[in-house]
Amino acid sequence: MKTCKARLPKFFHRFFAFLEILAVVIGCLICCLILVLPRFLNTTGVNVSLGEIGLLPDSGALTAVTGNSETITITNLKGALSIKNSPGDLGAFARRSVLPPLILYTAFMTVLFDFLRRLFRYVELGESFTERSVHLVHKIGVTIIVYNLLATAVSFWGNQAIVRYLSQHAAVQGFKMAFTAPAGDGATVNWGQLAFQFDFDGVLIGLLVLALGEVFRQGLALQKDSDLTI
Repeated sequence: MKTCKARLPKFFHRFFAFLEILAVVIGCLICCLILVLPRFLNTTGVNVSLGEIGLLPDSGALTAVTGNSETITITNLKGALSIKNSPGDLGAFARRSVLPPLILYTAFMTVLFDFLRRLFRYVELGESFTERSVHLVHKIGVTIIVYNLLATAVSFWGNQAIVRYLSQHAAVQGFKMAFTAPAGDGATVNWGQLAFQFDFDGVLIGLLVLALGEVFRQGLALQKDSDLTI
């Protein structure tokens, strides 16, 4: 059992090093495919997924009557949005909408795995409670918080760009609809068709990691005081 526990830090050190390299390779590969592949395909060759989009009835809520004369009111529809690639403006817009969050996510995962790799390297060397280890824990917490804030901003920009584009170039057949950003799981603030969404889960995780790092820092300070007393 002790031998197994002693090997775990080495395993995690190598595992996060592998994930760090894998995140860079996969992220760069997907970005290159998004930029290059549509130029070699015809207009029906590939679909680009842009996530979800909301549809608001432009003249009020939609109503449906069931067989029992019950009325069902629909005020907001939400569904997945995908656009077929084309060599023109639509394809370029799809690439601009997909690339920023993909690049941000790739950078975040690379930095996070790098911090974890270095942290378990210190653990492998028996330096779990050192200033360098505590500093890395703080960096991990800050990185998670910053990523979630940036992801919120990128998502807001991307959603509004999609809404503006669809409002100018697309129409829903059979219904008079207005496009809007869909409501997410986090807090949502709406100004007309503009919607700002913020998910607290990621920030909360980052704060918990920072709190854990502070506990380690306090423990390290107590250990130093104890060593000086002895």
